[in-house]
Amino acid sequence: MKSLTVVAAVAVSALGVGSAEAATLTFTVQNKITTSAITNSYFNGCAAVIPALSSVAANSISGVHQTDCGTNSAVVFEYTSGSKTCRFNMSSIWTPPNPILGTSGYWTPAGSATSKGSTTATCKTTLVGLGSNGNYTWALSMQ
Repeated sequence: MKSLTVVAAVAVSALGVGSAEAATLTFTVQNKITTSAITNSYFNGCAAVIPALSSVAANSISGVHQTDCGTNSAVVFEYTSGSKTCRFNMSSIWTPPNPILGTSGYWTPAGSATSKGSTTATCKTTLVGLGSNGNYTWALSMQ
């Protein structure tokens, strides 16, 4: 009976084999509007963004922002200028290995940008850097 218990414990622990580090999302926000600043008007994320999102002056790029929620990082926020609004979504998701199927663990980055205001904006999310352990760098822009 003891050997059966040990075998079962080893089999269960094998399901968690593989390591995942924290997945840091790093990004900048570029304001391509030449006449006015853009301001953060909505935020929903699994952790705080550091430094906090703030206004981006006309024709400028924000400083570098980061957020990190461990093995599953995700953030959604909006920037607005007048009647233009861009919604930005970014995530880094860890899929653990499956020893039964023999698959390795892997990271999946995802990003999107959508115009939401009454005046259409050009919103872009571009993956510009692939780091290790789910760390991804994004360049976001609004025009």
